[in-house]
Amino acid sequence: MDQSPNSSLDNALKQLTYGFYIVATRKDGHDLKTRSEDWISAATVSWATQSSFDPPLITIAIQKDSDVNETIQKAQSFSLTVLGKNDEALIKKFAQQTEVDYGAHSVNGISYTEGETGAPVLDCGIATLECKLEDALTTHGDHILFVGKVIKATSKDGQPITEMDTRKHYEGVSPRS
Repeated sequence: MDQSPNSSLDNALKQLTYGFYIVATRKDGHDLKTRSEDWISAATVSWATQSSFDPPLITIAIQKDSDVNETIQKAQSFSLTVLGKNDEALIKKFAQQTEVDYGAHSVNGISYTEGETGAPVLDCGIATLECKLEDALTTHGDHILFVGKVIKATSKDGQPITEMDTRKHYEGVSPRS
């Protein structure tokens, strides 16, 4: 049986490797169009990569229609937490609606501190990169690319979790195509 062009593309894209990360950002409510109060937005992402040695840059892909997109653009900063093999439950937890407890300084039940960039730094994962937004690339696709300059990095012992370690997949051709 011959494979259709989309099937070949889907199979090829699935050969790329993906990790799991949580991106978090914060902005005062008076600067946001969709919120009237201070807003923390956090979400699971799997499209993240280092994109420069000097200066150290990372690039993340964020859905255009998400709260995270607007908040990063307004805040001009974000943190990226690298999830470890023991953090699999957080993938689903941060793929849902963000629940913030400002009094307890927690996002989806995970405590955070304010980082040097103003972005929330979550108390989970095996590494965190705090970034100032350097650039954004908008294409005709459904995601926007944010390039962040790493301002501060922390790391702990552990191995990163990848999509190969889970049954979760965020790659290939969209079912809508």
